Amino acid sequence: VGKSWDFHVLKALETTLEENLNMIRESIAYLKDKNREVVFDAEHFFDGFKANEEYAVQVLQAAQEAGADWLVLCDTNGGTMPWEIEDILLRIRPLIKAPLGIHAHNDAGCAVSNSLIGVKNGCRQVQGTINGYGERCGNADLCSIMPNLELKMQMTCLPPGRLKNLSEVSHYIAEIANMPHNNNQPFVGYGAFAHKGGIHVSALLKDSLTYEHIDPEKVGNRRRVLVSELSGLSNLLYKARELNLDINSYDAQTRAVIKQIKELESQGLQFEGADASLELFLRKAFDQWKEHFQLKNLKVILEKNEQD
Repeated sequence: VGKSWDFHVLKALETTLEENLNMIRESIAYLKDKNREVVFDAEHFFDGFKANEEYAVQVLQAAQEAGADWLVLCDTNGGTMPWEIEDILLRIRPLIKAPLGIHAHNDAGCAVSNSLIGVKNGCRQVQGTINGYGERCGNADLCSIMPNLELKMQMTCLPPGRLKNLSEVSHYIAEIANMPHNNNQPFVGYGAFAHKGGIHVSALLKDSLTYEHIDPEKVGNRRRVLVSELSGLSNLLYKARELNLDINSYDAQTRAVIKQIKELESQGLQFEGADASLELFLRKAFDQWKEHFQLKNLKVILEKNEQD
């Protein structure tokens, strides 16, 4: 890592601009003497370029001349906009021969967009983290970057068949990090392909492309249809098919059950994340409930201590 913003060199390192260039050259030369691959991260590059274009380019050229194998441009404060990333890359690409990479932070919510626009404009290495975990607002989320590169930009970044493991990896890393998984996370979240509105589900039953931008199985996820106060007949029929329930879509009883579900939801009950409860409710409502246990006796013991 080397400073590429003159403000940081003077304020944070408290050294001269020339000495900063010398430190970069010497550090890279030392590593190359040891036959190491050198990935040079130009910290604060985009802020540095906007403040002092000439010096930011000098930093890259110093690293390149010293033998760096990769020059990674960092949006360390995470505040650069995608169109700024593109403009800066177009201006520096003719000046640099070494392969470029991009390292984006998410402080302005643009880490994934900035990474993709970086690749579109010549970057061949993307630095990020699974689920976007990182300091402050996080880093670029590889769980969004990889499927976008593979499925949207037709750029191979994983061995064949590996993209299907993405959702599993995302949830595994969340568990290891002891972090709650984001239900609304693109591609891999529980709700990424979850549908609640009756109109949406009705269209999905005809063609999934009506409300899904990709096949969820491509990233190891699956379609989920939720039953709630927003549900219509299509939601209920979809869930019934999942549960192997025989329901007549034109039956008055079916419409009565939908009405009952909405009434229960308005009273505070939620069936969205409770498929087992929904199945029990539907089986009883449609007389398809099988009693697995028979209660023969019941004993309740109430005990009160003096301390209570």
